[in-house]
Amino acid sequence: MDKEEIKALEPKYTGNQRELTEGEAEAIVHDPNFKSEDEDESSLDAITAAVAYGVFRRS
Repeated sequence: MDKEEIKALEPKYTGNQRELTEGEAEAIVHDPNFKSEDEDESSLDAITAAVAYGVFRRS
């Protein structure tokens, strides 16, 4: 990871109290519960709604 990516994570995970190490930043990014700000959940909601509509429409 480069320094800009690490610096972007620091406010959220350390409250600007300290700097993250590269290992800590890698662990955060690879955590299954981590959601980056670039991820858009609206497309997932649209897919879920479309699948639900198809399921309920058949019954």
